[in-house]
Amino acid sequence: MKKMTLVQRRNLLGFLFILPWIIGFLVFGLYPIVRSLYLSLHQVRITADGIRMSWIGLENFRRAFLVDRVMIFSLLDFLQESLAMIVVINVFALIFALILNMNIKGRSFFRVVFFLPVIVVSGPVLAELMDKELLVLPGIANFEVIQMLSQVFGDQIGTLVVSVFDNLIYMFWFSGVQIIVFLAILQKMNPDLYEAASIDGASSWESFWKLTLPALKPIFLINIIYTFIMLATFSENAVIQEIRAKMFSSESTEGFGYASSLAWIYFIVLVLVVGLIVFAFNFRRSKSTKISFYTEGYVYNKTRYETKDTFFTRNKKAAKVKKQLVGSNRKQGILVKSFIYLLIITVAFSFLYPFIYLVLTSFQSPSDVTDLSVGLIPSELYFGNFTRSFQAIGFMNALKDSLKIAFFPALAQVASNAVIGYGLSRFDFKFKNVILGLILFTFIIPPQILMIPTYLLYRDLGILGSVMSFVLPALFGQGIRSAIFIMIFYQFFNIIPKVLDEAAEIDGASPFKIFYKIALPLALPAIIVVFLFSFVWYWNETYLTSLYMSDARTLPIQLSRFAASFREMFPQTGGNETGFVDTLNEAIYMAGTLISILPLLLFYFILQRWFVEGVDRAGITGE
Repeated sequence: MKKMTLVQRRNLLGFLFILPWIIGFLVFGLYPIVRSLYLSLHQVRITADGIRMSWIGLENFRRAFLVDRVMIFSLLDFLQESLAMIVVINVFALIFALILNMNIKGRSFFRVVFFLPVIVVSGPVLAELMDKELLVLPGIANFEVIQMLSQVFGDQIGTLVVSVFDNLIYMFWFSGVQIIVFLAILQKMNPDLYEAASIDGASSWESFWKLTLPALKPIFLINIIYTFIMLATFSENAVIQEIRAKMFSSESTEGFGYASSLAWIYFIVLVLVVGLIVFAFNFRRSKSTKISFYTEGYVYNKTRYETKDTFFTRNKKAAKVKKQLVGSNRKQGILVKSFIYLLIITVAFSFLYPFIYLVLTSFQSPSDVTDLSVGLIPSELYFGNFTRSFQAIGFMNALKDSLKIAFFPALAQVASNAVIGYGLSRFDFKFKNVILGLILFTFIIPPQILMIPTYLLYRDLGILGSVMSFVLPALFGQGIRSAIFIMIFYQFFNIIPKVLDEAAEIDGASPFKIFYKIALPLALPAIIVVFLFSFVWYWNETYLTSLYMSDARTLPIQLSRFAASFREMFPQTGGNETGFVDTLNEAIYMAGTLISILPLLLFYFILQRWFVEGVDRAGITGE
């Protein structure tokens, strides 16, 4: 038998390491995509004899565009809103990353605060906070500037501006990951470049435009795509809600087939938008080189580097006062520092206020809630709200479900993604770039296009309704946001010197033993980061959990069912059914919201250092 060459052997080893992803993509990625397209061309009916399909061609798509255009209008609204949110979120993230990169007191505390919503945000929590108007800035529409914009640009622009400013805090809550990503790059920039620019006379503003912004351009692309996909797959998205409603509709013209066509329309639009974003960032206008031999009368302008004759240059005391108040390129003055601290403290308070409101309102007694003179701070600590909400949510059972659904898939993600990331990092094999491209492609596939055929696949495999519907895809690199975690391991293993592998190989260690004994222990920071993020994202997932495990009673799901549960256990007296949602019950709602996020809050504050520093340490910035 002919022996394999070294190249063939390394090709085989590379494929063996990424084999779990290849199998997972074929089973849980490509197959659902193809079957979803097949379903979209059929009318699907669920009968007593099973699923019946009738070929109707493009009728579902025609109906979506020409007859039932609810999803199309929702999609247009989403694109308009997401464009504004992408700009606001990333500009806000850049500004506060720049501030957090400065030498300010309490920097670690502010980083923890800005990252906090990433941990606790789920659809039901946000819906509850929005319902209580804790994430809005009321009264914006009454501002004269807004009214002027409406008069000049029309009501549509004015309405959009009002919506953006109304929901500023809501948008800021989606900026935690982007802030940390920007901050990771800023902290790695060479300070010598800024020092050289300062010596050449460049101001802080010029250094920002000429040095900082160009260095951040690739990260802007990553953050913008991440923000867009995050908004597109958020469970409270109106488009997603419409697709799911059609999926389980009893109408003969709707159901699985029609919902699949809606999901494909959504997917195609998302791919087009991502493509436009990438094109816009990589578009370069060709500039022809201009050559001229005419030099007569040319004068080199040195005014930028010369000291101009001003009041401050003539008066040393005035210059000293200006430097103390405004500062210089290397040091902020009193006024600048005061503005920075005022800004960051104000925004940090807007992040913390919903949690403060939750805690204080949860401890208010019924008399405090109905007494307008009491205000937010309770007159006494009242624990009755927690007792009722604890029973209505079924806290202990919900906690067990949440831990089970978050822990085991997160563990599976760590195991499989570490193997896949190592194989991509350590071996060069055929089609490696294609595999990397497909892994990144899976990140932008909305779960809505896969959920119907995946639902049917899980039913056929007999894992529908169990935690295995999350564990099995995770074991094959197809879990929730697995693409991000694979790239984290890929980047981290790239940092580890390959000479360690070569030394172990000389000593007779096999590639799998090298991975287990050398690479994996060194990758501990990446392992912790992937597990923590995966755990949190599985914990907060409500849409897919309720779809694949309809009997699941996790804390986020129970929060969304809280009102119905509370009505059953503590019905209103006096026959006032419409008065159920009133101020008397607000404290109980807040207590229910608080206890539903309390485990994650404790989890975060115990391990916050790993959460906040994880993006930088694990190489998620893509360097």
